[in-house]
Order: sequence, then structure tokens, then C-alpha cells
Amino acid sequence: MEEHPAGDLRRGLPGGDLIRALPADELTVNGALHIMPPVPHWYRGRMVLAGDAVHAPSNSSGQGASLAIESAIELARCLRDIPDIEAAFAQYERLRRRRVEKVAARAAKTNSIKAPGPIGKALMPVVMRVFMKLAMKPEKTIGPEQRYRIDWARPL
Repeated sequence: MEEHPAGDLRRGLPGGDLIRALPADELTVNGALHIMPPVPHWYRGRMVLAGDAVHAPSNSSGQGASLAIESAIELARCLRDIPDIEAAFAQYERLRRRRVEKVAARAAKTNSIKAPGPIGKALMPVVMRVFMKLAMKPEKTIGPEQRYRIDWARPL
């Protein structure tokens, strides 16, 4: 196999050598868990915001793609059923804002407990092994937030 300029493909992706060279106890996860502040107006005239442009949840919510897809569906329903564009946009915001803000509030709560102290760091390897065993059984761990459904056929 020929050497690739971005790294040795036989050993993995670029940066793999660095990760393999670091002792496990020196690896840390860096990155902010930001919450986007609420947007006061989701639309103006014939322009509307959707998805992360209006409600980018913290990555700890695990709901970013779901919320964006849900919003696209609800916006499509509003545009389908309400002939006036601004009225459709207003209805879209009314339908989505409560759920989006509820997810953001839960993520903010999660973020506040995410940074482990020394005891948490020591327990993390054990807790993660247990968590992964549970997480691999979605039928037991999936909650109402993940079971959320939009009835496309239902008129507004």
C-alpha cells in the first residue's frame, strides 16, 4: 500500500498516531456545550428561519438533526395548509417554539452537570461501560423526546 500524504492509511485516519502516542489518562474531551439563545422572531416578511439557523440545540441534547427535520416538516405543512405566507410562518413558529425551547432547557440542565470533578473523572470509565451496555438497547432507553411524531396528514 502506498503512503498517503495525509497519513498512513494502514493505521487509520490522520491524527491517529498522535492519539495512539498519548497515554489514556492524558486524553481529554475539549469543546464547548453552548446553548443558542432564543431567537425573538423566526420570520420577517417572506423570510423564515428553520433548523440550526433558529434553534441550534447544544450537542448534549442529541436532538439537532431531529429538530431540524421536524421543523422542515411543520413548515411544509404550514405552507401547504395556510395560503398567507406570513400567517403560515407565524403558525410554524407557534407549533415549534415550545418543543424547541423545552429541548434547549433540558440540554442546558445536562450541560451544567457534564463537567466531572476528580471523583467523576475516576468513575467515568466504569459508568461509561454500564451506559454503553444500556445505550445499545434503545427499546429500553428511548424516551418521549425521541418518540415524538408529527402527523403529516392532519390538517392544521
